[in-house]
Amino acid sequence: MAEDTPANLQEKLEPMEADTLAEIGNISMGAAATALSTLLDRRVNITTPQVSMTTARETRLKLQTPCVVINVRYISGLAGNNILIISERDAGLIANLMMGDPDLPIPEKLEEIYLSAVSEAMNQMMGSTATAMSDMFQRTIDISPPEVEYKDFSSDDSDVDGHLENKTLVRVSFRLHVEDLIDSELLQLLPVDFARQMAKELIAPLAETPAPAAKESSGHQKERLAPLESDTIAEIGNISMGAAATALSTLLDRRVNITTPQVSMTTAQKFKLQFPHPSVVVRIRYLSGLAGSNVLIISERDAGLIAKLMMGEPELPLPEKLEAIYLSAVGEAMNQMVGSAATAMSDMFQRAIDISPPEVECKDLGVSDVAIDENLGNEPLVQVSFRLHVEDLLDSELVQLLPVEFARRMVRELLTPLTESAAPLSEELELSGLPAAMQTPPGVRETSVAGITAPQRAWREDVADKEEQESIIPLDLIRDIPVRVAGLFGRCILSIKDLLRLTGGAVLELDNSAADPVDILANGKLVARGEVVLVDDYYGIKITEIVE
Repeated sequence: MAEDTPANLQEKLEPMEADTLAEIGNISMGAAATALSTLLDRRVNITTPQVSMTTARETRLKLQTPCVVINVRYISGLAGNNILIISERDAGLIANLMMGDPDLPIPEKLEEIYLSAVSEAMNQMMGSTATAMSDMFQRTIDISPPEVEYKDFSSDDSDVDGHLENKTLVRVSFRLHVEDLIDSELLQLLPVDFARQMAKELIAPLAETPAPAAKESSGHQKERLAPLESDTIAEIGNISMGAAATALSTLLDRRVNITTPQVSMTTAQKFKLQFPHPSVVVRIRYLSGLAGSNVLIISERDAGLIAKLMMGEPELPLPEKLEAIYLSAVGEAMNQMVGSAATAMSDMFQRAIDISPPEVECKDLGVSDVAIDENLGNEPLVQVSFRLHVEDLLDSELVQLLPVEFARRMVRELLTPLTESAAPLSEELELSGLPAAMQTPPGVRETSVAGITAPQRAWREDVADKEEQESIIPLDLIRDIPVRVAGLFGRCILSIKDLLRLTGGAVLELDNSAADPVDILANGKLVARGEVVLVDDYYGIKITEIVE
């Protein structure tokens, strides 16, 4: 068993490799979540993954429970295989949901009918994953039907996979949520050589020094996006426009869907040739958090339909040219949408991102001397195209245009947060034998200076000094900024049918029990917990716990 000991684990991932593998997992498992959601007819969410190093033996020792193991082999497009692991109980719950009865008792050991249901779920999920990876790697990627097997890792004679037993592995860990029914850990294990091969293929175009490109007729050099840049921009659009769709749905009180975007290169002049009709142009400028601007474009007719829905009159005839009342309604819709998008991007970039109120204007892009936006000129632009669906009333194209340098800057910030400290990612296993006080906190990687890995003690001192410097800020400048504080007793999910049946006196059962503490939110962020008290005939919350 010497091969599995921590001392013999010599493989490491560079931070850029780890971030790239996390992004591959994020995009591919996002597609898998959509497939599972369709299959179960329930809301499914798979979180952004955590990437670390491990071995098969270490995985078994950590799990110590019966699990379902899924072996996925690549037939074409990639050469390798990977393993997915989920606990037996959670696999059984998924099978019950597929069979239409989540309350069915799960057998002590999963029977054939359960494994068959799980196999079908994994087949759908992995098929969607392969499609997403085909887009990412820009070639067809095919997989064999997943091989599903029950294994009891509490038994010493049970292995993860015979081919992986003595290899160093990359561990990609996700949280899988199915409404309030399942909160599970989904593990992906990849041989480190296979993982590195995928990461290098996506990173390589970013590292290459581009050869001088032939000039276009416009006098600008050709700009191209590397596959990883394109995928990252698509993911930014996917998350931010997902939030925008939710805001528009709330505003219109109708089901809204914005599809996964298509990313391409264009120029203002080229785009006008593709979109030569009256349009509504929405200019968005970033005030803080990001430095730049972008433009959203939707046809004038479709913008008018959105305005009619906001006014509650979808059957109103559209004027030949949108009047001020229509533009005002569209402006309000866009304000809500891009406000939600900015909030989603704040979470993504882990800092506050603020935008100016959107500037809405009608422009006939079929007229030669009409500019989309004076600030764009004819420089290369990134075009991000979405399909916007509002029930069966609207099926429109929504286009986002970004200056290529602004788009690349966002990509670099998301993909290379650790490039200044490019020490190899240390394995969790190497730390497992250290005293707890000397272990690196979860999610923190060791840093390096001038390519030399800093000792743990020096790293901690450096971080402590930096934190002390950052903590010395002029608090008086921010003391008067208003913060909205709310107490959250609990939540519940209702179907629209049940919601419409509510009457005075109806009781909603929340997901918290009477004994559970109340969450205290500051601007929507959990900061503390407490208990309800009565203060001079008013309700108050006595703080019992501060959330770090």
